[in-house]
Amino acid sequence: MAKRYSKSKIAYKYFKYFLSAKSKHAVHSPFTYNFVDNVVTSAFGFRSRKIERERKRLLKSSEVIDFKDFGKQGNVFRREISSIAKNALKSKKYAQLLGQTVKFYKPKKVLELWTSLGLTTACLAQKNTEVITIEGDPTVAKKAKEVWEKLKLNNITCIVGDFDSALDSVKEQVFDIIYIDGNHHYTPTMRYFKILQKNAHPSTLFIFDDIHYSKEMERVWTELKNMHKVRVSIDLFFLGFISLDESLSKQDYVIRY
Repeated sequence: MAKRYSKSKIAYKYFKYFLSAKSKHAVHSPFTYNFVDNVVTSAFGFRSRKIERERKRLLKSSEVIDFKDFGKQGNVFRREISSIAKNALKSKKYAQLLGQTVKFYKPKKVLELWTSLGLTTACLAQKNTEVITIEGDPTVAKKAKEVWEKLKLNNITCIVGDFDSALDSVKEQVFDIIYIDGNHHYTPTMRYFKILQKNAHPSTLFIFDDIHYSKEMERVWTELKNMHKVRVSIDLFFLGFISLDESLSKQDYVIRY
């Protein structure tokens, strides 16, 4: 089981990241400059009052459910929805970033590995974008669907099952954005990336969650950056973006967000 860094160590790493990270003015690649200017800088302008109302509702919910966490060796947990929301939901800041990514790139199809309570999925599921999301536990998936119903979102398909089996069901599909979350272990994360390259086209944007979560995830990020096929990597500390577009020059960026 991957051991995550302590809160104090993550805070220290974030402090170092913040001091070393660059603004858009230090970026010379047109692809990355456009990303920073139209996604990173503009993310705080992404607003969804309905989604944020759902966040507040989930954080206050006293409902208790039993669920299986495939990211933690399939162990079964009993927790309040509020506890799951507190630990699993992306912060408003990074939810805005993901929402702005979709708003700017206007993907037709997005794949998300790990639905959880479905709030991040809602940020991805914008007009004219089809989202396929994968959740291991049926009870959690049911709660996510309730969120989407409240938000009147009908462009989301949730596949319930372990990631390896679920990915087999989408092997013939091609996605414009692929968001890899949920399992913070080195081996499965690298395996998912290898598998999902078959579901990508040259301009597909890959997003990795919690790249500084643990030694294992930092190893993942380091190896991704060093791959010849990875042309551009963008480190935003809690999220990492990569492009395999062969037309781009090889560049690695640490951008302040």
